[in-house]
Amino acid sequence: MKVFLDLDGVLVDFRRGVCEAFGRKDTSNNWTFWENWEGVTNRDVDAKCDIFFWNLLDWTPDGTGIEHAVREKFGEENIYLLTTPMPNVGSGTGKLRWIKRCMPWVYDRTIISYAPKHLFANPDTLLIDDKDQNIEEFQAAGGQGILVPRIWNKDSYLASQTLKVVKRCLEDYR
Repeated sequence: MKVFLDLDGVLVDFRRGVCEAFGRKDTSNNWTFWENWEGVTNRDVDAKCDIFFWNLLDWTPDGTGIEHAVREKFGEENIYLLTTPMPNVGSGTGKLRWIKRCMPWVYDRTIISYAPKHLFANPDTLLIDDKDQNIEEFQAAGGQGILVPRIWNKDSYLASQTLKVVKRCLEDYR
């Protein structure tokens, strides 16, 4: 089985990075939480998310645990990173720099694409992502999926137990 791991919100703490970049607090359960900030637009956020922003982001609190559990279950050779860049021209390069710094073992198996993730789906693929729509479309296209519980998705009630939930879901796979 080939496993596609998402970055933003699963392994990389994008939300905290945006909050720090703007000196603001995250007070929303939406993925686009900055829309609640007066005077901050999507364009403003995109402008901040350049090469340096992505390269300096931290792991999510459970990101290293998720990465370790997936590596242990499937082996490094079966894991790919599948992530969508932001419109900022530097976001893709910044993500690659983060991967080289934090996960160099998977650098050569990284896919950064605007194409929908479900195009990579088949019965022998698993997508691990925090976006409901990505998981639903991937499964509808014949792939398998694990939704990582986060406060912005339908499994938000499990967000305090994310690593435990992901590990439990991984038990269903060989």
